[in-house]
Amino acid sequence: MSKKIAFAGAGNMGGAILRGLLQAGHKPEEILFFEPFDKTAKPVEELGAIRFDDFGKMAAAADVLFLCVKPQVFKSVASEWNASANGKVNNKPEIISIMAGVSREKILAALTFNHGDVVRVMPNLPLTVGKGAIAIASDGVSSESLEVAKSLLSTVGVTVTVGENLIDAVTGLSGSAPAYVFEFIEGLVRGGVKMGLTRATAMQLTLATIEGSVELLKKSGKDTGELSAMVSSPAGTTIAGVQVLEDAGFRGTLMHTVEAATLRSQALGK
Repeated sequence: MSKKIAFAGAGNMGGAILRGLLQAGHKPEEILFFEPFDKTAKPVEELGAIRFDDFGKMAAAADVLFLCVKPQVFKSVASEWNASANGKVNNKPEIISIMAGVSREKILAALTFNHGDVVRVMPNLPLTVGKGAIAIASDGVSSESLEVAKSLLSTVGVTVTVGENLIDAVTGLSGSAPAYVFEFIEGLVRGGVKMGLTRATAMQLTLATIEGSVELLKKSGKDTGELSAMVSSPAGTTIAGVQVLEDAGFRGTLMHTVEAATLRSQALGK
């Protein structure tokens, strides 16, 4: 039996999951969304998803409801949703929240309209191309609700299950890491340009190298240190470059980057 899957918010991340579900084979007429901004809503409507202008009516039609609003505005929009949805929702949709820093406990306390279980997840943007990562918090969630979340999200990306106390760490790592990766790519491309390559050639070489390196790591059975050593010939070019990374504290900087994003996620929940 098909499920009606609704989205409260269809911006970058909510839109990524929505598009991922469509790409995984869900029918457009099974995808509902509530999005107040026409500019954001129009491309989603063009995909065939059904737009609602009343949250309560959408929730009443949904089997699963994704909460995809910014955590900073959750409290204010929750009160609007409660007013819109109370008296209209009898079907108790399962709720899946992608909001960084907003605990399951706070979501349960804030939403007074009739709903099912609440599952927290942390996805990332590559879901739009079916290569994303999603962590699902299992704390306090029924096995049935956990299975609903897994069955939907596993069709659009790699899923892992963690304790809710680790969701902020997931946010700092995989949730935010696409931006770190794009910055890394841009740095390599600019390095190639500095040394005389065209930007197009530098980008082509960089992307092929990263894709190949990831695939090699997955299939070789070797760890990152072993693979780095295979590229680093004695007194060669690579080890000279690696020393620059070491001198600049490259790995330490990445560790601090993940830590900073994790702490920000924790702060958003306070």
